[in-house]
Amino acid sequence: MRATDVHVHPPTRGLDGDAYRYFKRDPNALPKTDEDFASLYAGQDVKALLIGWHPSTVHEGARNSNDYVLGLAERHPQAFAGVLASLDMGEVNAHQRIAEAKKLAENPLVKGFKFHPPDQGFYPADRKHYELWEQLEASGKPVMFHTGFTVLGADSDGGKGIALDQGRPIHLDTLARDFPRMKIVAAHPGWPWVEELLGVATHKKNIFVDTSGYLAEQLPELFQRAIRGRLQDRALFGTDFPYVDIEKALVSFEKLDLKDNVKEKILLANARAVFHLE
Repeated sequence: MRATDVHVHPPTRGLDGDAYRYFKRDPNALPKTDEDFASLYAGQDVKALLIGWHPSTVHEGARNSNDYVLGLAERHPQAFAGVLASLDMGEVNAHQRIAEAKKLAENPLVKGFKFHPPDQGFYPADRKHYELWEQLEASGKPVMFHTGFTVLGADSDGGKGIALDQGRPIHLDTLARDFPRMKIVAAHPGWPWVEELLGVATHKKNIFVDTSGYLAEQLPELFQRAIRGRLQDRALFGTDFPYVDIEKALVSFEKLDLKDNVKEKILLANARAVFHLE
């Protein structure tokens, strides 16, 4: 296997028009069926972790959901290593949310959880969510948080109500301090707070980073140096597919000219260790 892609959205549901335009992606060029999607990843000899979150900005078409991506992972194990489940952070009450988290964590196909604080409108270090984090920490499942800029609402008046501040990496510092047994994955390089993210990840050993949302040569230079060096054991390969093409991402990754042992860690070994993959 060439790689594990830890950050993948299904191209058949929940896709945001602003994101397409930002990444200059042609939606007509994407897989149109579940089978085509699975074939794309299997053909690249890559296994994906599928995200069950549905953006608040997408109101048309079938919704993405945990059930949908779990079905994909169950039907296509050759392409999909499992799921990063999503939880409703607004509509349901806290007890329902925690019960849902416990149920999902018991499913072996759920390898972790994914949250998008700017889109879901919450701060990770808000103590009202601590009972949920206690449950997830106890489950042993890693928790991924979007960090930094988001293409959702990009270049629109008011950003469609989305506040970037909720995605600042510094909020994960408090979370990592208070939940030291929780493995926290900071999705994306955290721009415009790249230094903040790297400082937090360097200080807290239970914080990991992924490369998603960028081709490798586009990653901030400081981030590239960090994953070559101090953070090489806590860096994970991710694309943000379908917004970033998996084939182009793999070709781009080779341009980093990493040492073979570092490349193997970022593409495969670190993800296996963090998400307990086979």
